[in-house]
Amino acid sequence: MKANTLKILGFCLAPVAVLTLTACGGAETPDAQTTPINSAPAATKTAATQTAAAVAVDPMARGAKLYKRCQSCHSLEQGGRHKVGPNLWAIYGAVPGSKEGFKYSAAMSSMDIVWNDETLSGYLENPRKYLPGGKMAFAGLRKAEDRDAILAYIKAQTTPAP
Repeated sequence: MKANTLKILGFCLAPVAVLTLTACGGAETPDAQTTPINSAPAATKTAATQTAAAVAVDPMARGAKLYKRCQSCHSLEQGGRHKVGPNLWAIYGAVPGSKEGFKYSAAMSSMDIVWNDETLSGYLENPRKYLPGGKMAFAGLRKAEDRDAILAYIKAQTTPAP
């Protein structure tokens, strides 16, 4: 019986408390009504949303972000060292398995192609399917726009100036 009385009392007092708090929360200055209480987090969310939108729109920014998955195994700079995977400098127009000083799998060394947007996209989509017997332990990039973005970035970073 005591619990029911407390529920009824709480139910009756809740509107009074809300009205009291609403009356007390009135603005003393015009700025208090127009300034949101959580304006800093909203600004942060807006900046994060704008950054995400920029990456989605700018293929180079998106490619740079996606390349972070690759950088532990591949370097891009001219004369860069091989890591778990080969250095990718001047990969466009190169024959697979041709980087001096890197030990390729037999499957990669025996490929009879030239790396270009089409062949690299096929490889990056699903390396194990594209090249059975290859050593690259990467699941692949299923989305064409991801492959396009990362290839645009890699091409810009690894193509020698004319």
